[in-house]
Amino acid sequence: MNQNHRYQLGIVLIATAVMLTGLHATKLWDQDEGFFASTAAEMHAQGEWVVPTFNGSIFGHKPPWMYWMMMIGFELFGTTEFAARFFSAVFGIATCLLTYHVGKNLFSAQVGWWAGLVLATCILFNVVSRAATPDTYLTFFVTLSLYLFVCYGKISSNLSTSSPPKERSVHQVLPTKWRHFATIYAVMGFATLVKGPIGFLFPMAVIGFFLMCMTPRRELPENSSRWRQWREIVRPFGPGNFFTLLWKMRIFTAIAMTLAVAGPWFLAVGLKTNGAFIYEFFAVHHYQRFTTPMDNHSGSFLYYPITILVGMFPWSVFSGPTVLMVIRHLRKSGPRRTALTFLACWAGIYVCIFSLASTKLPNYILPACPAMAIMMGAFLQSWIKNPGSLRPALRRICVGSLPIVGLLILAGLPLAGVWQWDGQTILDRVGLTPEIQSHLIWVGLAGIPLLAGGIITTIYAEKGRSRPALTTLAWTSVVTLLCVWNFAAPQVGQYQTNGIVGKTLRETTLPGQFEIGHLEYFPPSLSFYSQRPINRLHSPKQAVKFLADPQPRLLITTAENYPVMENNLGSALQIVGRANRFPKAGEILILSTARSRQATTALPSYDSNSIRH
Repeated sequence: MNQNHRYQLGIVLIATAVMLTGLHATKLWDQDEGFFASTAAEMHAQGEWVVPTFNGSIFGHKPPWMYWMMMIGFELFGTTEFAARFFSAVFGIATCLLTYHVGKNLFSAQVGWWAGLVLATCILFNVVSRAATPDTYLTFFVTLSLYLFVCYGKISSNLSTSSPPKERSVHQVLPTKWRHFATIYAVMGFATLVKGPIGFLFPMAVIGFFLMCMTPRRELPENSSRWRQWREIVRPFGPGNFFTLLWKMRIFTAIAMTLAVAGPWFLAVGLKTNGAFIYEFFAVHHYQRFTTPMDNHSGSFLYYPITILVGMFPWSVFSGPTVLMVIRHLRKSGPRRTALTFLACWAGIYVCIFSLASTKLPNYILPACPAMAIMMGAFLQSWIKNPGSLRPALRRICVGSLPIVGLLILAGLPLAGVWQWDGQTILDRVGLTPEIQSHLIWVGLAGIPLLAGGIITTIYAEKGRSRPALTTLAWTSVVTLLCVWNFAAPQVGQYQTNGIVGKTLRETTLPGQFEIGHLEYFPPSLSFYSQRPINRLHSPKQAVKFLADPQPRLLITTAENYPVMENNLGSALQIVGRANRFPKAGEILILSTARSRQATTALPSYDSNSIRH
């Protein structure tokens, strides 16, 4: 087995270990997983492959690719949490492998190895790859399209020359054959089936901005005015060059191929819903999300820099040296300038554009993670080749932060559960129940491998042994993630309310076709676990009327609403089931009337086992 095969096998094995194990260990996490898995389960139950519906209504949040993958998972494994998350993890593993190939083509197999490893074991990409959400699918197709651009455009072949940028032509980094363009844009069409126009527009923007940066600048006389010099600097980014590059990128081929792949479904769903899906999808979930903060997801311009530092951890401890390396190579001609320009455009487009958007979520910049991982991989490999390239003070700050974070996790959660002022702990003040608090203390044990591994990494780094230091950090990250997913997460997940309430609804038997309603409590995953539509009730008065109906009914509501129900329904009101509200204090009740409850089974036990359909 040659080196390339060993690298690829290693990335696949490590990514599989941290992304596929324990996918079934927790219930679905609301809101996103609950919405998307419930929609896929509803489509699967109805045999519907065109129109996404949630709780019986058109659900215009996302195109169908994610739902199709979940539906295939349900066919293979049953309607379970594992099945809903399975293909997201598979595409995450494939993206790590693609990242290796991009890094290998742009730099070397060693850089590709570190890039794939960084992506597989960083927090953000690992968490999202284990979730029943569309972002990993989108990242895969974006990465694939840009990988094909690297291959067909032969960007890596330009690294063999150190000619200055002014002598390089845009034609050197553009594919030369129509079929190459067509293949790239067809892949963008699949990205459009995952998350809409951003699957096409953003990778196009990455390529276009990269070509602008690669546009040769004209020689100016030495006595040129400063205004003329500035005009020449911005000329590649002006409208003239913009439209010229659009033509060279074969924009009509791009539109045609994207429409050929994604157009039939958009046409079909528009016709079947009389345009309702199209309106909600574009007007609400694209235009409004960009212009208006939605679902309380807003943030400052620093939102995504902070997200990167947290999301790329533990490798983000090298963010500073990586940025300095990129800037250094971009400021001088050399074999790495083209590749780093491309990667900087890739990451920068996503981070900058979404920083301008009003609605902000960490997973929005997930397609930038492969580019950031490759840049980090390039730095790590350069540090291995030249351990002295990292200044001692900066090195100590980078690697020294690892055991500090491990210590904070190990000691921070227990302290937050016992340290009191004014009679309350920190965890009390955020509203967590005592049961959750007791298990969060054990979750802190996940900091042990990070603390121990961080200390060993620091010792190796101080001795100038960068390779064993980074190898130790990689294994530390793998062990930490395995502890989190297979030990810590199940400890917390056993208290998730959605599974307990859903199981009660499924095991409660009422005569005839009974209805279910909800008042002030409806996590979207409840639709997944109950396997039936749930009516929304807007007020206690409406809920009382709902339960008073002669037909058998069940009501899901908070304990705070029980006195109102009892005052109006009296002794006829019965508590069919109850569960602690996760993760904050409070109780959720399932109510019925005596008439409705004639054929009700005994109360189910509220164990922590995953619900299986």
